[in-house]
Amino acid sequence: MERIQRISEQEAFPYAEKRFIRSCKFDLSKRKHQRMLELGRKVREDGLAGIDIRCIVQYYEPSVFWDGALHIDGKEIGCNFFHRIPAESIEGVYLYLITAGECLFESEEQIMEFLYADIWGTNYVDAGIEVLRDRLNQDVKRRFPGRDVKLTREFGPGYYGMTVEQAIPLFSILHGEDIGMKIKDSGLLIPQKSCSGIFFVVNDPDFDEGPECVDCVGSRLGCEFCQIRHKRELRG
Repeated sequence: MERIQRISEQEAFPYAEKRFIRSCKFDLSKRKHQRMLELGRKVREDGLAGIDIRCIVQYYEPSVFWDGALHIDGKEIGCNFFHRIPAESIEGVYLYLITAGECLFESEEQIMEFLYADIWGTNYVDAGIEVLRDRLNQDVKRRFPGRDVKLTREFGPGYYGMTVEQAIPLFSILHGEDIGMKIKDSGLLIPQKSCSGIFFVVNDPDFDEGPECVDCVGSRLGCEFCQIRHKRELRG
Protein backbone atom coordinates (compact mmCIF):
# COMPACT_ATOMS: atom_id res chain seq x y z
CA MET A 1 0.00 0.00 0.00
CA GLU A 2 1.39 3.40 -0.96
CA ARG A 3 2.39 5.62 1.93
CA ILE A 4 0.86 8.79 0.44
CA GLN A 5 -2.74 8.43 -0.68
CA ARG A 6 -4.87 10.86 -2.66
CA ILE A 7 -8.65 10.64 -2.48
CA SER A 8 -10.64 12.35 -5.19
CA GLU A 9 -13.49 14.63 -4.26
CA GLN A 10 -15.77 12.51 -6.44
CA GLU A 11 -14.91 9.38 -4.46
CA ALA A 12 -15.50 11.09 -1.12
CA PHE A 13 -18.61 13.06 -2.11
CA PRO A 14 -21.27 10.34 -1.51
CA TYR A 15 -20.00 9.87 2.05
CA ALA A 16 -19.63 13.62 2.59
CA GLU A 17 -23.14 14.45 1.41
CA LYS A 18 -24.74 11.82 3.66
CA ARG A 19 -22.80 13.23 6.58
CA PHE A 20 -23.71 16.82 5.60
CA ILE A 21 -27.42 15.99 5.60
CA ARG A 22 -27.09 14.23 8.94
CA SER A 23 -25.00 17.04 10.47
CA CYS A 24 -27.57 19.64 9.44
CA LYS A 25 -30.43 17.43 10.66
CA PHE A 26 -32.29 17.89 7.40
CA ASP A 27 -35.66 16.17 7.03
CA LEU A 28 -35.89 15.98 3.25
CA SER A 29 -39.62 15.30 3.37
CA LYS A 30 -39.95 19.01 4.24
CA ARG A 31 -39.76 21.59 1.46
CA LYS A 32 -37.91 24.07 3.68
CA HIS A 33 -35.14 21.53 4.33
CA GLN A 34 -34.98 20.71 0.63
CA ARG A 35 -34.31 24.37 -0.10
CA MET A 36 -31.66 24.50 2.63
CA LEU A 37 -29.95 21.46 1.12
CA GLU A 38 -30.00 23.17 -2.30
CA LEU A 39 -28.20 26.14 -0.73
CA GLY A 40 -25.73 23.76 0.91
CA ARG A 41 -25.02 22.09 -2.42
CA LYS A 42 -24.40 25.46 -4.04
CA VAL A 43 -21.93 26.37 -1.26
CA ARG A 44 -20.12 23.09 -1.94
CA GLU A 45 -19.96 23.75 -5.68
CA ASP A 46 -18.63 27.26 -5.12
CA GLY A 47 -15.95 26.02 -2.73
CA LEU A 48 -14.83 22.84 -4.51
CA ALA A 49 -11.51 24.33 -5.56
CA GLY A 50 -10.36 24.17 -1.94
CA ILE A 51 -11.17 20.48 -1.38
CA ASP A 52 -7.95 18.49 -1.70
CA ILE A 53 -7.98 15.20 0.23
CA ARG A 54 -4.54 13.78 0.94
CA CYS A 55 -3.36 11.32 3.54
CA ILE A 56 -0.30 9.52 4.82
CA VAL A 57 -0.70 5.98 6.10
CA GLN A 58 1.92 3.64 7.53
CA TYR A 59 1.60 0.02 8.66
CA TYR A 60 3.47 -1.36 11.69
CA GLU A 61 3.90 -4.86 13.11
CA PRO A 62 2.19 -5.63 16.47
CA SER A 63 5.54 -5.53 18.26
CA VAL A 64 5.23 -1.71 18.47
CA PHE A 65 2.41 -2.09 21.02
CA TRP A 66 3.19 -2.87 24.64
CA ASP A 67 2.29 -1.57 28.12
CA GLY A 68 -0.88 -0.02 26.72
CA ALA A 69 0.87 2.25 24.23
CA LEU A 70 2.50 2.41 20.81
CA HIS A 71 6.28 2.84 20.80
CA ILE A 72 7.60 4.01 17.42
CA ASP A 73 10.79 5.89 16.57
CA GLY A 74 11.44 6.62 20.24
CA LYS A 75 7.99 8.18 20.69
CA GLU A 76 5.07 6.92 22.74
CA ILE A 77 1.40 7.22 21.73
CA GLY A 78 -1.28 6.07 24.10
CA CYS A 79 -4.38 6.74 26.15
CA ASN A 80 -6.14 5.11 29.08
CA PHE A 81 -8.35 3.04 26.79
CA PHE A 82 -5.34 1.31 25.22
CA HIS A 83 -4.68 -0.44 28.53
CA ARG A 84 -7.93 -2.32 27.93
CA ILE A 85 -6.61 -3.84 24.71
CA PRO A 86 -4.82 -7.18 25.16
CA ALA A 87 -1.51 -7.03 23.29
CA GLU A 88 -2.03 -10.60 22.06
CA SER A 89 -5.20 -9.55 20.20
CA ILE A 90 -3.31 -7.05 18.00
CA GLU A 91 -2.02 -8.28 14.63
CA GLY A 92 -1.00 -4.93 13.15
CA VAL A 93 -1.30 -1.16 13.41
CA TYR A 94 -1.98 1.60 10.89
CA LEU A 95 -1.15 5.23 11.66
CA TYR A 96 -2.59 7.96 9.46
CA LEU A 97 -2.77 11.70 8.87
CA ILE A 98 -5.44 13.14 6.60
CA THR A 99 -6.32 16.62 5.38
CA ALA A 100 -9.21 17.78 3.21
CA GLY A 101 -8.07 21.34 2.64
CA GLU A 102 -11.21 23.41 3.08
CA CYS A 103 -14.41 24.29 1.29
CA LEU A 104 -13.60 27.85 0.22
CA PHE A 105 -16.00 30.65 1.12
CA GLU A 106 -14.74 34.19 0.93
CA SER A 107 -17.36 36.14 2.86
CA GLU A 108 -18.00 35.55 6.56
CA GLU A 109 -20.90 38.00 6.47
CA GLN A 110 -23.25 35.47 4.91
CA ILE A 111 -23.46 33.41 8.09
CA MET A 112 -25.46 30.44 6.80
CA GLU A 113 -23.27 29.96 3.73
CA PHE A 114 -20.11 30.27 5.85
CA LEU A 115 -21.49 27.70 8.29
CA TYR A 116 -22.32 25.30 5.46
CA ALA A 117 -18.82 25.67 4.02
CA ASP A 118 -17.34 24.79 7.42
CA ILE A 119 -19.63 21.75 7.76
CA TRP A 120 -18.66 20.55 4.28
CA GLY A 121 -14.99 20.80 5.18
CA THR A 122 -15.45 18.74 8.33
CA ASN A 123 -17.51 16.14 6.52
CA TYR A 124 -14.97 15.79 3.72
CA VAL A 125 -12.36 14.88 6.35
CA ASP A 126 -14.69 12.26 7.80
CA ALA A 127 -15.58 11.04 4.32
CA GLY A 128 -11.88 10.75 3.52
CA ILE A 129 -11.43 8.54 6.59
CA GLU A 130 -14.27 6.30 5.38
CA VAL A 131 -12.62 5.92 1.98
CA LEU A 132 -9.27 5.27 3.65
CA ARG A 133 -10.88 2.64 5.85
CA ASP A 134 -12.21 0.88 2.75
CA ARG A 135 -8.70 0.86 1.28
CA LEU A 136 -7.21 -0.41 4.54
CA ASN A 137 -9.70 -3.25 4.68
CA GLN A 138 -8.46 -4.33 1.25
CA ASP A 139 -4.88 -4.07 2.48
CA VAL A 140 -5.74 -6.20 5.53
CA LYS A 141 -7.11 -8.93 3.25
CA ARG A 142 -3.86 -8.83 1.29
CA ARG A 143 -1.65 -8.96 4.38
CA PHE A 144 -3.66 -11.62 6.21
CA PRO A 145 -5.10 -13.93 3.53
CA GLY A 146 -7.61 -16.37 4.97
CA ARG A 147 -7.14 -15.01 8.51
CA ASP A 148 -10.09 -14.12 10.74
CA VAL A 149 -8.98 -10.58 11.56
CA LYS A 150 -10.69 -7.22 11.40
CA LEU A 151 -9.93 -3.52 11.40
CA THR A 152 -11.07 -1.57 14.46
CA ARG A 153 -12.70 1.82 14.25
CA GLU A 154 -10.30 4.73 14.38
CA PHE A 155 -8.62 5.96 17.56
CA GLY A 156 -6.82 9.25 17.80
CA PRO A 157 -6.29 12.61 19.52
CA GLY A 158 -9.57 13.78 21.01
CA TYR A 159 -11.13 10.28 21.00
CA TYR A 160 -11.29 7.67 23.76
CA GLY A 161 -9.50 9.92 26.20
CA MET A 162 -6.43 10.49 24.03
CA THR A 163 -5.12 14.03 24.49
CA VAL A 164 -4.95 16.40 21.54
CA GLU A 165 -1.20 16.76 22.10
CA GLN A 166 -0.74 13.15 20.98
CA ALA A 167 -1.10 14.50 17.43
CA ILE A 168 2.47 15.80 17.79
CA PRO A 169 4.23 12.39 17.86
CA LEU A 170 1.84 11.11 15.18
CA PHE A 171 2.76 14.05 12.95
CA SER A 172 6.47 13.57 13.61
CA ILE A 173 6.45 9.83 12.91
CA LEU A 174 4.48 10.18 9.68
CA HIS A 175 6.15 13.41 8.48
CA GLY A 176 2.95 15.32 7.87
CA GLU A 177 4.84 18.03 6.03
CA ASP A 178 5.04 15.61 3.09
CA ILE A 179 1.38 16.39 2.33
CA GLY A 180 1.60 20.08 3.17
CA MET A 181 0.41 19.82 6.77
CA LYS A 182 1.75 21.73 9.76
CA ILE A 183 1.22 21.35 13.48
CA LYS A 184 1.19 23.81 16.37
CA ASP A 185 2.67 23.26 19.81
CA SER A 186 -0.86 22.62 21.09
CA GLY A 187 -1.31 19.70 18.70
CA LEU A 188 -3.61 21.64 16.38
CA LEU A 189 -3.19 20.50 12.78
CA ILE A 190 -3.07 22.92 9.87
CA PRO A 191 -5.07 23.04 7.56
CA GLN A 192 -7.85 23.10 10.11
CA LYS A 193 -9.82 20.38 8.32
CA SER A 194 -7.28 17.70 9.16
CA CYS A 195 -6.94 14.90 11.68
CA SER A 196 -4.69 12.05 12.74
CA GLY A 197 -5.44 8.61 14.02
CA ILE A 198 -4.80 4.92 14.48
CA PHE A 199 -6.44 1.72 13.29
CA PHE A 200 -5.64 -1.63 14.89
CA VAL A 201 -5.90 -4.99 13.15
CA VAL A 202 -7.23 -7.43 15.76
CA ASN A 203 -7.77 -11.19 15.83
CA ASP A 204 -10.66 -11.04 18.31
CA PRO A 205 -14.04 -11.07 16.50
CA ASP A 206 -15.73 -9.87 19.70
CA PHE A 207 -13.48 -6.84 20.11
CA ASP A 208 -15.76 -3.87 20.78
CA GLU A 209 -14.48 -0.33 21.20
CA GLY A 210 -17.70 0.89 22.79
CA PRO A 211 -18.99 4.49 22.65
CA GLU A 212 -16.05 6.85 22.28
CA CYS A 213 -17.33 9.37 24.85
CA VAL A 214 -19.18 7.56 27.64
CA ASP A 215 -16.68 4.69 27.69
CA CYS A 216 -13.49 6.61 26.99
CA VAL A 217 -12.02 6.44 30.55
CA GLY A 218 -10.46 9.77 29.66
CA SER A 219 -8.61 12.27 31.78
CA ARG A 220 -10.54 13.54 34.77
CA LEU A 221 -9.46 17.02 33.71
CA GLY A 222 -11.13 16.51 30.35
CA CYS A 223 -14.70 17.06 29.27
CA GLU A 224 -17.60 18.00 31.51
CA PHE A 225 -18.93 14.44 31.52
CA CYS A 226 -15.68 13.09 33.01
CA GLN A 227 -15.57 15.87 35.61
CA ILE A 228 -19.11 15.09 36.76
CA ARG A 229 -18.33 11.37 36.92
CA HIS A 230 -15.19 12.05 38.96
CA LYS A 231 -17.14 14.18 41.47
CA ARG A 232 -19.65 11.35 41.91
CA GLU A 233 -16.81 8.88 42.47
CA LEU A 234 -15.33 11.10 45.19
CA ARG A 235 -18.71 11.28 46.93
CA GLY A 236 -18.66 7.49 47.10
